[in-house]
Amino acid sequence: MKKAPEHELLKSTLIGIVALVALISWLVFQPRLPDQEPREKIGKKLFDNFNDLSKMTKIEFQGIDPETGELRELVLTRDGQEWRLPSLSGFPAENAERLSKVIAPLTQLSILDVVDETTGIHDSQKIIDFHRECGLINPSSYDIEHSFEKNTDGKKSLFNDAALHVHIEGEGGETLFDLLIGNRVPESSATRDDRFVRIPNEEVVYTADFVGDSTQETSASEFAEYPMRISFEPLDWLDRDLLRISRWDVLYLTARDYSFSIQKDKNEIHIANYQTSGVAVFKQTPENSMSRIWSLNRLITRNEKGKWDETTIFDPESANNESLNLLADELGKLNIVDVRKKPTALAALFRANNIGTQLAPLAAPLSEFGFALDDHDPLAPERIEPFLIGEGGSIELTMKTGVKLSLVFGKKFENKRAVLVYASYSRDALAATSGDESEVDFLEPEAKQKATIKNNRFADWFYLIDESDYEKLSFKTANTLK
Repeated sequence: MKKAPEHELLKSTLIGIVALVALISWLVFQPRLPDQEPREKIGKKLFDNFNDLSKMTKIEFQGIDPETGELRELVLTRDGQEWRLPSLSGFPAENAERLSKVIAPLTQLSILDVVDETTGIHDSQKIIDFHRECGLINPSSYDIEHSFEKNTDGKKSLFNDAALHVHIEGEGGETLFDLLIGNRVPESSATRDDRFVRIPNEEVVYTADFVGDSTQETSASEFAEYPMRISFEPLDWLDRDLLRISRWDVLYLTARDYSFSIQKDKNEIHIANYQTSGVAVFKQTPENSMSRIWSLNRLITRNEKGKWDETTIFDPESANNESLNLLADELGKLNIVDVRKKPTALAALFRANNIGTQLAPLAAPLSEFGFALDDHDPLAPERIEPFLIGEGGSIELTMKTGVKLSLVFGKKFENKRAVLVYASYSRDALAATSGDESEVDFLEPEAKQKATIKNNRFADWFYLIDESDYEKLSFKTANTLK
């Protein structure tokens, strides 16, 4: 008997391996029955090992856009004690209230009942059809072609048949929670949010309450069906308040009214079309418990020779009180609409508050967002050091707490405006508030720490605000002075 050629043996072996892998894959991904009788689980938690929230390292949401049928996904990952958004370059997910409203119901989620329609059914299409009725089609395997129906006017609309998939992992990728969340049970009362649920790759359908056993402490205005608590828009997971300040705590406001454009010539960056109406410093003082008044402290303008001249202040009340109050209010309401991560070297300089000479080698990434370096700060002519400026001017807020916030406005991108923000400590501000040197010495360590915490929050990012919000910041000299 002749032996089969070696290549034929190899071919047969490879075919066998492929067939084995296919069989294993089929067995792994086939819908399977639960590990115990479904009705034995009634009253028990869906996931026994989901009881220590500190173990969570990753949260994934998947769903189907009801308008387009497209898969939507959002991922949160934990970095130490902080949750971050990979889709926003790791920006912190600081909306703790939203995260709490999403996770809290899952920790106590128990099975109310078992829906028997899948029991004993061996027709896979009937099971799929029933899952569709319950809104429990896995979004990752969603078949849009089978999810349309025609309305009476002949137009197509999407069924509400796709589930919300929530998957939570612990260290090393351990699954802590994995559930498909479907439609609301028709019999669910106005104060409950009973929903159809099933575990991925299992056929049986359960019902569970996503509000809890008692809603006595939840008013009707606060009640929100569970899927409405989850957003696939990354910005909804942020604390979008850029500065987190009260305008009542502002001691000094410095308005830098200037504009320019950035031009690039080969590898060099130039400032062109520089225009300015000067720099004005205003002080806010209480008039009474309900209002504040502003006074003009300093005014510096550029003369015909391009040099900065300080104007003698004869009338401190020349500050436009109404305009400055509106400006301070708008600054306290600035919202983030997008972020971009700074290069590591640039972020390190901002974290260390080296906003000067050391920025020069990093002029290129700054210029992309409309920022450049001027020769020096006109408010401090004795310091011959490059000074950070932006195409849209800048504002400084010195708070009574001793924290100084600098906002530099850069390039306009369609309907958004780039902003650089950094924080530093001002002993003068603390002294102006206290007036007692010993008290300043006592408060200084905490004030420095607050400034550092603020600055670390800003250090890694170029922020973008809505252009309409930028236009409300009337810090032009013509607006801030009478």
